[in-house]
This record gives sequence, structure tokens and C-alpha cells, in this order.
Amino acid sequence: MCWLAYSGKGKFVVETTDLNELVTEMVHLLEASVSKKAVLQCHLCEDPLAIEADATQLRQLVMNLITNASEALGDQAGVVAIATGAIDLDRASLRAMHSDEDLAEGRYVYLEVADTGCGMDAETRSKVFDPFFTTNFSGRGLGMSAALGIVRGHRGAIQVKSELGKGSSFRLVFPASDQSVGSEEKSGREPHGPPSRTGTVLVVDDHEQVLRFVTRALERAGYTVLQARDGREGVQVFRERAEEIAVVLLRSHHARIERRGDLRGDPPDRSRGPRDPHQRLQ
Repeated sequence: MCWLAYSGKGKFVVETTDLNELVTEMVHLLEASVSKKAVLQCHLCEDPLAIEADATQLRQLVMNLITNASEALGDQAGVVAIATGAIDLDRASLRAMHSDEDLAEGRYVYLEVADTGCGMDAETRSKVFDPFFTTNFSGRGLGMSAALGIVRGHRGAIQVKSELGKGSSFRLVFPASDQSVGSEEKSGREPHGPPSRTGTVLVVDDHEQVLRFVTRALERAGYTVLQARDGREGVQVFRERAEEIAVVLLRSHHARIERRGDLRGDPPDRSRGPRDPHQRLQ
């Protein structure tokens, strides 16, 4: 999945999206999970900013950028500033940004996330989008390479500004859309987002901020959420409440805990063949 994102060839579900509305939604979700010493400042354009985009991928971008900015503050108090707007860009300006395409000049919509944290030196800046590069704090490295891939997939670009000890700024630009937000009604699509759901979801993650964010998002959508902070705790919770759990969300490095048996603790019966993946998702 990360490699598809990095290459810019992942699959997208594109629709006309208001970047302002999406960023506002994500900021509200993330307020409780960013560092308590971080002050979130929002400078959003007053007008709708329509782009043709996969809203799910954009939410991942916003979450990654804000989480990275918060982590860059470390134990120090600081500011995470979020801005949106529209700008006209020529080819020279676009070529100076990170993108592997010869983008057309014209009107672009931007999202900028800046922090007053640790910043990066020139060597780190040159490697920040390398899929095998990482720094001492989580969030950058592979996360930023995947972010660049998502932006590439939307025919956009990223501009990075950073100085060691003076913070960092990431500006993402996307081609502006001439379609009005809400035109789904004209095309026969549903005008709003997905309907509320019900059911119990077990979320397993050792990253506290990710755990809080996913939990809050699922609860807002109507799900009941059970949490576990590592694979062993996840196995224990599943064993105790397996009958009510419909879905388990976990990162791949947690999945190796129970190789010799399934989550119920029983050795796998291979004579039955693979489990039906839809068995618990009626």
C-alpha cells in the first residue's frame, strides 16, 4: 500500500471536495490528540476551495502533516499553523516543488502546515521523501514519501521549507476545480458522506495519537470502539469479546503475535480451508 502511494499509482475515488471543509473536520478530530503543548492556529480561506480529490486520501494527508508537526515540537511549547488558500502558479514555481510531473501552470489550491519545532538541516530536507529514510522522531520518513505519492496521484506538488531549530513548513498544492462543491446531486450521486454505521470495532495500535484519532473518528461514525495498545492486549480483548467484535483494525507489525493459532487460542484447522472473510461482516 505504501509503495503504491509513493509511486502515485494508488487507487483513488475522486469527487469534487471542499478542502476547507475537510481540513476543518480533521482539525476538530485531531485537537484532542496533538501535544498538549501545541497551539493549533487555523488560517483558512473564507471561500470554498474545490478540488477533484479522494477525500479519504486527503484526510490521511492532513492527519499525517498535523501529527508530524505536533511531534516536531517535542517537549517544548510551540505552534502548529494550518492555512489554506488559492494561488496562481507558473511552471517555474511548480518545477521548484517536489513532483515528478511537468505540471501545467494555472490556478491551484494549497494546504500549508507549519510548526515552530526542531526543523531540519539541508541533508535531512534532501532525504525527507526518501521511502527508506527516517529521523529520530516518528512521522517523517516513509510517512512523508507516501504523502508525496498521494499528492502526485492528484497531479499536485509539495513545497518544503525548514531550518534547523526554526521549524518546518509543508505546502501541498492541487489543481483548482471549476466544479462547485455539492454538484453530486446533479450527477446522481449522494450529496453527503457515508451513513452512520453500527457495530463494534477493535482498534490495536501502540501509537497513542493514532489510537485516539481512529477511535474518535469511528465513534463519530456510530461505531462502538474497543482499544488495545499492543498485539498481546489485542488478542486478550478479542478472546474476551469475540462474539460482539465485527472488525479488527491493526497495523501489520502487530499481526505476528499469534502465528501458531488463531485469536481464540485454538490451533488452526487447515482441513476446513480458509475462513470466509465476510463471515463476521453481515
